[in-house]
Amino acid sequence: MSRAHYVVVEREDGWYVSFEHNVYGPCPGGRAGALITAVQAAQQAGKDGHDARVLVRNAAGSLARAWTFGTDPYPCPWAEEAREGAFPGRRGAVVKTAP
Repeated sequence: MSRAHYVVVEREDGWYVSFEHNVYGPCPGGRAGALITAVQAAQQAGKDGHDARVLVRNAAGSLARAWTFGTDPYPCPWAEEAREGAFPGRRGAVVKTAP
């Protein structure tokens, strides 16, 4: 089984997702947006048969596991709360129309 490890990392200009020597971002929604993006990608990779994980690199440079395919639930219980904070106004937004 091949590995598909997505690493969420903060840089000076935002939060990014690193995968196989490629860096994607900055992600809209900051840290929460990057985590949501990484978990979605890892979920698909896991369904495709890969050992899929999401890791977060902290300021000291060490990695902490945030989500693992087949172990942690999908969607993540924290994802909806994170999505609301990362993308305010997306759900339940009131659209006003001119009279």
